[in-house]
Amino acid sequence: MTAVLVGITTRRIPARALGKVPAGIADVPLEWVVSEYADAVAGAGGAPVLIPRSADPLTLVSRLNALVLSGGEDVDPSRYGGTAGPADTAHDPERDAFEVALIEAALGAALPILAICRGVQILNVALGGTLVSHLDAGSGFDHSTTDEHRTVRRHEVTVTEGSMLAHVLGAELVDGTISVNSYHHQAVDLPGAGLSVVARAFDGTVEGVEDASRSVLGVQWHPEMHAGVDPVFHWLIQQATQRERKSA
Repeated sequence: MTAVLVGITTRRIPARALGKVPAGIADVPLEWVVSEYADAVAGAGGAPVLIPRSADPLTLVSRLNALVLSGGEDVDPSRYGGTAGPADTAHDPERDAFEVALIEAALGAALPILAICRGVQILNVALGGTLVSHLDAGSGFDHSTTDEHRTVRRHEVTVTEGSMLAHVLGAELVDGTISVNSYHHQAVDLPGAGLSVVARAFDGTVEGVEDASRSVLGVQWHPEMHAGVDPVFHWLIQQATQRERKSA
């Protein structure tokens, strides 16, 4: 059996963001994503496919076997009844609209979904949930500000016993907890339709959601940056492979 195709969402930036470029192409839009997402998908046995937002969501999901919703800028708060604040990153409403349509198409096609960081947030909003617009540093801990290497696991997350996420993480859990990295200043507030909160940080911040009935898993940390191939990517490839076999 050939490797399953796993779509990975991208973000759009102008060429000038890369540094010094000729003035005539400074505003050329580039589609990009941290390469570690693709490395992790490939490392788990899948074939990564980067998704430009010019693609048609329905056409895409008809060719893909699974979907990774990657990280990036804040979701436009107008999508969940919030308001912009001084801590907000730049917003990209066009990306939000494209990814909401992509999520709806993927769910309609029963594609397994792995949502990471911003990916969890846009997934939650697409399903009618809301977000905490900014996590203030509490008890001396900031979820987003760190000079440590991206692979460093900065804080513990408690995972609900018996959840799909707990099963996926398996031996990585110690007494129901796992240490993770942390690069976010927003998080899930009220979960969207069908999503269950299955992981929280020590301060109560939502760190994991799932809909086991639809093979949907979301984590607020960045497993693609952890050393080795994280179990969540093996889970995604397994789910995609099983889906492909059933449809064959």
